[in-house]
Amino acid sequence: MKFYFSLLVLLAISLGGFAQVENFEVGPYEVDYKGAGDYKFRLRKGVDLYDYFGLKKDTTIVMAEKAATPIKHAIQVDVFMSIPRYLDNGTSNVWGIEGSWKQKIGNKLYCNAGLALGVSFGKYGEVYNYYQDSENGKYKETMFEIGIPLSIEWTNLNDKKAALYGGIGLVPTIYFGAKNAVGESKSGLLIGPRLDLGGYLPIGKMLVRLGGFAQYNFNCASGEDLFKERIGRFFIGANVGLLF
Repeated sequence: MKFYFSLLVLLAISLGGFAQVENFEVGPYEVDYKGAGDYKFRLRKGVDLYDYFGLKKDTTIVMAEKAATPIKHAIQVDVFMSIPRYLDNGTSNVWGIEGSWKQKIGNKLYCNAGLALGVSFGKYGEVYNYYQDSENGKYKETMFEIGIPLSIEWTNLNDKKAALYGGIGLVPTIYFGAKNAVGESKSGLLIGPRLDLGGYLPIGKMLVRLGGFAQYNFNCASGEDLFKERIGRFFIGANVGLLF
């Protein structure tokens, strides 16, 4: 570009002879000329070289990243599945859904309270001798549970970053639908201390909760303890859910 500019200056000088030119324009530039080799030039006001020569501009868009926002409260919805730690001569599992309100009560500390609905499916050997229709030497049982999960949870929860969590709580649960060996319907109250471990993972605009838990069920019902004798009392499980 300097070569073309010099050429234009020489051309202007040639056209103007040896007369002194105080000010003139050459392309997008304004020239102050006093004599041979004595001149100054500057870009004319309001001239954009990219537009003047039809050049393309490199476009860089800088987006200011939104700062992570701590979550003060949220609605949490999980689905879960749990099984007894061990069970001789049979199987049992619980499937359910749990919804709770999560409220921040301190630095990295949350209180959770909600409602859980579960269905327990059991299939046991004849040795347990309880009242249900048998199939291939096995006895089936379907039981329903309604619980109120209460817990204190430690986590650094926000809407942008992944976070681990740990919680400890209690799940009072009403169960019904089981029957004893003579066909009597059994229902009662369970008190289940629970330990939760897992993490939160941001996916798009959603916050996904993935974790596991361990729970020990104390049966408060009088008479035969079906959980001790047949179903099992210590459960381990997994859950997956969303925060809203």
